[in-house]
Amino acid sequence: MSTRLGILDPTGAADRLDPVCPDVYFTAGYGAAAATPEGGVWRTLHWRDTIMVPYVLRRIDDQLFDTVSPYGYAGVYRSADCPAEDLTRFWSLAVEYWRDTRVVSLFLRFSPLDPSSVDAALGLGAIGMTRRADTITVTVDGGPDRIWAGMSSTCRNKVRKARNAGLTGDIRPATSDDMAHGSAFRRLYEETMVRVGGAPEYFFPDAYYHRLAHGVGKNLLVAEVRTAEGAVVAASLVLRHGTRAHYHLAGSTPEGFRQGGNNLLLWTILDWASATGCGVVHLGGGVRPDDGLFQFKRSFGGRRTPFWTGAVVIDPARYDALLRAHAAATSRTVPDIVRSGYFPGYRLR
Repeated sequence: MSTRLGILDPTGAADRLDPVCPDVYFTAGYGAAAATPEGGVWRTLHWRDTIMVPYVLRRIDDQLFDTVSPYGYAGVYRSADCPAEDLTRFWSLAVEYWRDTRVVSLFLRFSPLDPSSVDAALGLGAIGMTRRADTITVTVDGGPDRIWAGMSSTCRNKVRKARNAGLTGDIRPATSDDMAHGSAFRRLYEETMVRVGGAPEYFFPDAYYHRLAHGVGKNLLVAEVRTAEGAVVAASLVLRHGTRAHYHLAGSTPEGFRQGGNNLLLWTILDWASATGCGVVHLGGGVRPDDGLFQFKRSFGGRRTPFWTGAVVIDPARYDALLRAHAAATSRTVPDIVRSGYFPGYRLR
């Protein structure tokens, strides 16, 4: 293996040989959008097309940084034909690079669609791996009849209820108007987040949506459910990458929800994905293990797919110093922060 890391950096760069991305979360267009709410910059370390680690570089203070996977599911990707010793060597070089560039810690969100890369990361022994709540993945290459048959009877009845109420679903490429403040999608999403008490990180700035539309392009879609009068009562963004589709952000009106609009929305996405050559649709998970949101997604007949995260302390001395300072500033103790399980602990609110 070469001793030279590939570094993709939009600010200028060491290596302009872009690797083939295994999913949308590894692309520069998505990464630039994901970096916006974090106040950071997107980068990727890679070895050709066999290993990739995309991340958002965030400033801690005037001297130090930390990194986090772009919101969604990326983590460490290792192709099936990449020898284990190459990954070990790559990781050694990556840690050396991060340490030299004053990175203190790394938080990774792994893809539930890529269990072999999770296994490879577990095998490294250098990443603190944690299994989180499961997510739901629906196989759609068997056609709409098979998808429909795999859904729960309650879910199918709610789709019928929505249709009987005059609701219709559609999916189309997103436009800049869809991403603008006050659009039907953004209004429904933001109102839903307020209604359910969504955490601050689930409210995205205008720049996020603009960069997402620009970066993902034709592979960013909007699914909508409308009344007979044309009012949008449920909407979501969908990210497409090859034969994969990802249910991204969604919202609905209370009345649309009661009429089964959310069920019709997801059925519209699954039906579209099947008709356009997708193999799977990843619906994500819930807020907590097996909560109501998770059960709703499970009702569409998908399989459980484990979601793992990884935590790496690159510079233990600086990490401990930051932890002690944060504990003192927030009237906590270091053990309290550690017991919370939050990583990196010095960012615990």
